[in-house]
Amino acid sequence: MNIKMRRHIRDFNRVSYVDEGEKNIYSKKKLIDCSLGVNPFGCSKSISEEKNLFSIENLNSYPQYPYTEIRKEISKYWSDVAEISSDNIRLGCGSMGILNTINMIFVDKEYSVLGYCPQFTEYITDVKSQGGMYEYVELKDNINFKFDKKKLISRMNNRNQIIYIDNPNNPTGQIIPLSELEEIVEAAKDMDICVIVDEAYGEFMSKKNSAITLLNKNANLIVARTFSKGFGLAGIRVGYILCSEFLLEYFKKVELPFSINTISYNIARMALRDTGFIKESVDKIKEIKNKVIKECSKLRVLETSLECPIMLMMHPNNEFNLYNAFKKNNVITESGECFIGLGKNFVRLRVPKEIDDLIEVIRNIEKDIKI
Repeated sequence: MNIKMRRHIRDFNRVSYVDEGEKNIYSKKKLIDCSLGVNPFGCSKSISEEKNLFSIENLNSYPQYPYTEIRKEISKYWSDVAEISSDNIRLGCGSMGILNTINMIFVDKEYSVLGYCPQFTEYITDVKSQGGMYEYVELKDNINFKFDKKKLISRMNNRNQIIYIDNPNNPTGQIIPLSELEEIVEAAKDMDICVIVDEAYGEFMSKKNSAITLLNKNANLIVARTFSKGFGLAGIRVGYILCSEFLLEYFKKVELPFSINTISYNIARMALRDTGFIKESVDKIKEIKNKVIKECSKLRVLETSLECPIMLMMHPNNEFNLYNAFKKNNVITESGECFIGLGKNFVRLRVPKEIDDLIEVIRNIEKDIKI
């Protein structure tokens, strides 16, 4: 059948680390889930204790739009590090929904998006699905995959519409210092290029390191945030964008109204009020992640930050399928083959709540490694 559609879609192959073929594996006993990047400690207990959040009456009404009250609360949440007006905030269906909407403004086949790799796969896929081109600076093995701002700046050119940076980085979990981000934003401003800083894992770093603190003096900057990771609320699908009113006017032109539901709206508001939960989670993650890293003597853990629950592991043998090795031991990770610049000897691992069984699996894998 020769249905008329956008030409580039015919040859477009979707790449994702959300693998529909793995559904049956979750029925196994003693499964250690170290895959999707959620908070291993769940969400704030105050949410489960608030019965009014789940009122059946809420199902019969649209959420208040454009989400005025929560935008005020987000502004207040950031008030200790930045003066952000609620007028500079919009909400959407998770950070991925936000990024998809941003791409509707910028992505054009005559221009390109510049990023670095490995990087958040779903964003790259969305750029390509909209007919755009994605260029990248590859992080190098010889510097332990540490982010290199100089190389990124040197690659900027007039073909770029967007500079895309995820901070903390997915999959390495490394945190890029604010001073480096500021240099990138300034360089992009001189070339009239918009910079997107995707802070999906942003709750796992200091607020002072957030690009949100740069917004008031950089009209070319967009920051995307989500309640999915640090707040432990991936199921409610709520994210938000912060940027200049100039850029926000274009965002409003293409966004979908009522992209989050009434229950999600109320849960997100409640989560913002329990900042203690985030701090407790980060403290526990640092302790657990440090133990996991110390256990790896032959598996290599690449550049990462202890606060962030994800990390990138590498087996010394390029032909070794590290994902399968963990899978045989009932540990589910994300394969390096899902990320540009990586291979099957890599996995992205998100630390679990309990690590004794994971450490035993790491020991089992490492005992067969000969260096």
